[in-house]
Amino acid sequence: MRQIWERLERDLRAYRYAVAGLVVYFAVTRLVFGAFCPMVIMTGLPCPGCGLNRAVWFLLTGQFARSFSMHPLAICWLTLLIWFAGNRYVAGKRMSGGMLLALAGVCAATLCLYGYRMVTLFPHRPPMSYTGRNLSERLIPGYRAWILTLAR
Repeated sequence: MRQIWERLERDLRAYRYAVAGLVVYFAVTRLVFGAFCPMVIMTGLPCPGCGLNRAVWFLLTGQFARSFSMHPLAICWLTLLIWFAGNRYVAGKRMSGGMLLALAGVCAATLCLYGYRMVTLFPHRPPMSYTGRNLSERLIPGYRAWILTLAR
């Protein structure tokens, strides 16, 4: 158990500026824009991972149907996270080729799912809904109407 904690501390020390930057980014974007995702902030469009955090939460709390409806690949992402953390912190190993291949596969599946969900769910079914008051909408006259016209 001590080795696990030491490995985790070593990573936190090594990436402390990145972690601090993410914390500041999260706080500022939540306060200013009410969102975390740069794609939502800039365009109002959902990103490929939209709903993933909520889906993982539902999964961890036993709400499997809600998790699947929020993001069907949440179980894959959670499995990869557990696999990575187990290898890195418990076994003390680096990322393997098999893990990279699995990550590439889940990324590809996520992008394919995103395309499907944008065609079938956008802009009116959460989490694939349009978010108003984004930067593009504020800066480009007619942006909202144009995006919602494209979605029909």
